[in-house]
Amino acid sequence: MSEQQKKIKQLVELRAKARLGGGEVAIDKQHAKGKATARERIALLVDEGSFEELDMFKLHRCHDFGMDKKHFYGDGVVCGSATINGRLVYLYAQDFTVNGGSLSKTMAEKICKVQDLAVKMGAPCIGLNDSGGARIQEGINALAGFADIFQRNIEASGVVPQISGICGPCAGGAVYSPALTDFIVMLEGVSYMFLTGPKVVKTVTGEDVSQEDLGGASVHTKKSGVAHFSAKTEEEFAGSFVACSLTSPKTTASALLVWNASTPSTARKIS
Repeated sequence: MSEQQKKIKQLVELRAKARLGGGEVAIDKQHAKGKATARERIALLVDEGSFEELDMFKLHRCHDFGMDKKHFYGDGVVCGSATINGRLVYLYAQDFTVNGGSLSKTMAEKICKVQDLAVKMGAPCIGLNDSGGARIQEGINALAGFADIFQRNIEASGVVPQISGICGPCAGGAVYSPALTDFIVMLEGVSYMFLTGPKVVKTVTGEDVSQEDLGGASVHTKKSGVAHFSAKTEEEFAGSFVACSLTSPKTTASALLVWNASTPSTARKIS
């Protein structure tokens, strides 16, 4: 085997490892909860074969609290470009199998790169959020990463469509960014949006409240108005992102979200 062939083989093996995210056990746990993985969600959403991944092998740079021994390629978020019905989009999907989808400085850098490219190309930016919030081991660095994302949300507002999917229990900074975007779609039964969870509410106020009552899809689509649509299944969830259109790449932007709840069969199926 030539040196070039060895390098190609090594690359193929690294890609296969990166695609496993947090590993097969973590993926099985995700499926047991009725949730798809980040890569499965992307596959459901975009045109087949159109996804081009960015920064697949990027790793976090934290050495505190044992994090130097916990490295996963991609660091918990899958980023890139693709097409939906032939239209260019930029997107990221947080991977809950890697450190609960928590945001590190590295993850923030990857998300910011996608946001910057979306604005540069005049294309919609889609975020599939499945995160417990900031990665506490990184402290202020993780919080600074959120600030960078929020800044880009504000700068992109009215320039390109920003569409968020809430795919799991998202708290704190993990829901601030979606709240700044144009449209939010929630997955019923498994997705939640709140500043902090029921346990903290119980500790501070003494009140018992469920995740669903505190920040479930029904609360945010029917009462608070934070979310715009909800879906019952992962396939229906992906089917809600049918079309994203721009009237002008740089100045006048509009997002067209076609809700396909009545015809979920149009969504792709998880194999």
